[in-house]
Amino acid sequence: MKRLRLELKKDIDRSYDVLVGRGILASLHSEIQRLGRFSSFGLITDEVVKPLVAEPLQNQLRSNSIDTTLIALPPGESAKTIETVLDLCQQLLAQGFDRRSLLLAVGGGVVGDIAGFAAAIYMRGIPYIQVPTTLLAQVDSSLGGKTGVDLPSGKNLLGAFHQPRLVLSDLDVLASLSSEAKRDGFAEVIKAALIEDPDLFSILEKEGADLLNTSNPLLEMIIAKACDVKCRVVNRDEHESGLRRVLNFGHTLGHALEAAANYNITHGQAVAAGMAVAIRFSQRWAGLTKEEAARALDLIQKLGLPTDIPENIDPQALLGPLEKDKKIQAGICHFVLLAEIGRAVIHPVPVNEMRHSLTQIKELRDFNN
Repeated sequence: MKRLRLELKKDIDRSYDVLVGRGILASLHSEIQRLGRFSSFGLITDEVVKPLVAEPLQNQLRSNSIDTTLIALPPGESAKTIETVLDLCQQLLAQGFDRRSLLLAVGGGVVGDIAGFAAAIYMRGIPYIQVPTTLLAQVDSSLGGKTGVDLPSGKNLLGAFHQPRLVLSDLDVLASLSSEAKRDGFAEVIKAALIEDPDLFSILEKEGADLLNTSNPLLEMIIAKACDVKCRVVNRDEHESGLRRVLNFGHTLGHALEAAANYNITHGQAVAAGMAVAIRFSQRWAGLTKEEAARALDLIQKLGLPTDIPENIDPQALLGPLEKDKKIQAGICHFVLLAEIGRAVIHPVPVNEMRHSLTQIKELRDFNN
């Protein structure tokens, strides 16, 4: 097991451990006891994860004198709404949860975002633990305290920064993931490598698709390294006032792509396509060499992820969601690009210039067809 520490310089009392390893769910009860005393425990999951992980975990915790109330949410991105959060808060109130209660978010990124947002606003904030059950959540969404829900016009437009008390990522739960879900998670691992860890990039480049086997002995190290990237960035900029924006590499266009596709594309696929476009833009605006761009695109393909906007999506259709993005201010998109593999930069791009670039993508596609 690897124990990382997400340090928050401005408030060391809110720093917390990130545990990565195999079979470590068995130690969750002792980790909870280390955190202090709580009046009650809520295990928040979804209907898919409930029988696979949540119910066995509830039984295990009960056998160790931690009695939990299990609440199962509908699965999928469509559940990530303010209505779901309000319903969850009503259930917590009906069950007598108070400010000394602890929530356990057991599931993928959607469960983590919903449970974390509920924890942020219920009785002005209660503690919670992230127990991510997907690779994507383990390396990205469970870390850093971003919580929130979607609006019809875009992703994550309602939310709060609310740091968990602990993140516990057990690799054994990944064995039940589909091949698509594993590839989705590696989109975020690739992102971590590209923005700040060239050594991790080299490992991914060497191992390629072999890493999609969740029994691969290198996986614990790779997940820990990806988590460490995010921990280091959040440590330096918790509230995304500057540096933390580099974690949005591939996400500016990725989120716009999800909205344009009516969320009929997975987050990992959208981020991969967004990274691929950003890599090409990096050659134009950030000085990324042709050779490094080719290596980055090749790695995305090696892990079975897309390197182009889907054929059924007009690149110009991304403009509507893009212009509602939180990262756009006064007509300027603060776009994350690569100066080189392992070094991201934030480049201000006028929205009009972005519109022109997306038009060029469409014209090139039409020419090739």
